[in-house]
Amino acid sequence: MFSIISEGKTVIIELHPDHPIYQAHFPGNPITPGVCIVQMITEILENKFNCQLELEKVTNLKFVQPLSPHETPTVDILFNSIVHDEGRYKVKGTVFHHETIFTKFSIIYR
Repeated sequence: MFSIISEGKTVIIELHPDHPIYQAHFPGNPITPGVCIVQMITEILENKFNCQLELEKVTNLKFVQPLSPHETPTVDILFNSIVHDEGRYKVKGTVFHHETIFTKFSIIYR
């Protein structure tokens, strides 16, 4: 569904518009499902920390704007805050492209 182009505090990813998920969500006008955005965030963090994470709690998740792989093939995921405490990762960030914000998130993993 995506490829990592660049990593750091901000991760740049490329969406794959030919992925089967976009054929179902929605044909002719594909948008990235919210659950897929959360999964991309999870996979990026698992890669970053070299461990498997389990989503414990979504404390805040706002889908501000639909994310189309055709209109916006690359997006940035900014991790504003990552706190590792007592076996948990508390993560806050934003999915955006230039000035357009698509998603704001606060998620706890264990």
